[in-house]
Amino acid sequence: MKRILTIVALMCAVTFQMNAQMTVEQALKSAEQKAKQADKNPKNGKKQYEAAMMFINDELGEKKDYDRALTYANRALKIAREHPAPQDTLQGLTYMALGMIYLGKEEYENANDFFEMSVDAFEVELGRDDPVTNGTKLVYAVMMMGPQPVRGFTKVQEAMFDNSIAPNNKRINNMDEANILLESALEMLIAERTKYFRYALPLIFIDGKRYFIVQTSDWNMERPLVGWKVPSLMRTKEENDAFEGNETIICDDDFQFTVMSDEEREKRPMTFNFGHRIKDPRKLSTNEGDSRIWFFNPAAYNNLLAKFREYKAANK
Repeated sequence: MKRILTIVALMCAVTFQMNAQMTVEQALKSAEQKAKQADKNPKNGKKQYEAAMMFINDELGEKKDYDRALTYANRALKIAREHPAPQDTLQGLTYMALGMIYLGKEEYENANDFFEMSVDAFEVELGRDDPVTNGTKLVYAVMMMGPQPVRGFTKVQEAMFDNSIAPNNKRINNMDEANILLESALEMLIAERTKYFRYALPLIFIDGKRYFIVQTSDWNMERPLVGWKVPSLMRTKEENDAFEGNETIICDDDFQFTVMSDEEREKRPMTFNFGHRIKDPRKLSTNEGDSRIWFFNPAAYNNLLAKFREYKAANK
């Protein structure tokens, strides 16, 4: 499949720059010099961070040393955690360095975790509305979009929202030019969630017995569940009043299909209620008999789908 769009995000948070056209040998020599400075100043977090970044500098090419970089980055992080300083971005930058190191080591889950911690640290160190925070959040969102669409979409959305409510003197002025990121992240999220809900159906209880909704006015189980409510939500009131769609069909565990009348649909809406108690924060309070989304294994879903097709064919 051809890619229609390729998005490249560049991280520009490094606090120092290498000279242009530096050779690999020169880059290695500079890295060793930074390492010596860091070793001589073990309590200087900035020097530990700089040494870590030197060992993953692009000028090193295949000579990048991620293990040595990790050693110095961990030292910098330890110092930053033990001696947090307001307006000092050492913790945020060090998390960023760790993310880049793990990205180079192809440990993507760790990389994304550290990139996210970097953004969180910048929020503490600089503020949620700071352009460094939001610019970094946007960059890392792009890196998360492919492997982890849920996290990527969330970060793009957060960056754009936080920037929109930031004071004028802190706002990234042309953030709207990056709106393609929001749409692309949403597309990736929809695709990922569609796969997730491919073998799922809404479950309702009627008189204590469970039924699966296999068809609504706009949707049936031939398609994944994602988007099943979108058409009705997008119609105007006039369009909804004039709309004539399909019947609502439910099925029990014995593959008995039933068409719900308009009156039954009104009397038996899908309901779900929950509570959250501070005294027991790790558990939601839910009611037995409330609606759910039920996940099938592919074989069971396809078996039910075959029965649904038989039912539809017999009741044309």
